Amino acid sequence: MNAAVFIWISLTMFGLVSILVLVGNAISRKKLSNKQKNCWLIAHIFFIIIAFSGLIGQLLLANATAFLTDREHLFAAHLFIVYFDDYLIIPGAFGSFITGIWLAVRTHWGFTKHYWIIAKWIGNIAAILLGSAIIGGRIHHAFPEILSNSIHPLQNPAYFYSLKILFIGIIISLAIFVFLVVISILKPWGKRKPAQGDGSVNGCLLFDQM
Repeated sequence: MNAAVFIWISLTMFGLVSILVLVGNAISRKKLSNKQKNCWLIAHIFFIIIAFSGLIGQLLLANATAFLTDREHLFAAHLFIVYFDDYLIIPGAFGSFITGIWLAVRTHWGFTKHYWIIAKWIGNIAAILLGSAIIGGRIHHAFPEILSNSIHPLQNPAYFYSLKILFIGIIISLAIFVFLVVISILKPWGKRKPAQGDGSVNGCLLFDQM
């Protein structure tokens, strides 16, 4: 993935966070009702399952390529890896990110009031950016060039290198998602203690003044 795409994704995520926080604070006097909160929570979990399923599917298909020898079969396997990325992982990751931020700013949890929530949205951003850089760079650029080459993929060292990088990217992304699920359940580290003056110019809790 080139630098321009990486910067575009980063700016998009920054814009989404800013919009969600600003809109959430603008209507913050009216918190989400229990029914609304549960609906958003279900949507949040649904998107997490979608992204997690896509990563598991990619891992299984990438592992299956070790047992394939025909170029057509290798091409099909990597094509479905791309499909999992485009139609499961990317929508799931962005969906869980957006619903998670919205739940934070529209409930008593707040955007920066609790350490585990800060860890969640930072981890979600890291998963999206790392996934885009490592996984996206391999499946959308490296593999198409390798598979269209006249050299058979199994005789091309670049193929095995790209496959190794793909495995690393998938494992890192899965580890981050598992970590985020665990801290969502355990809610560790407690509530953040604001320093004097927080909520004004120097306080990041400015987002949470509801």
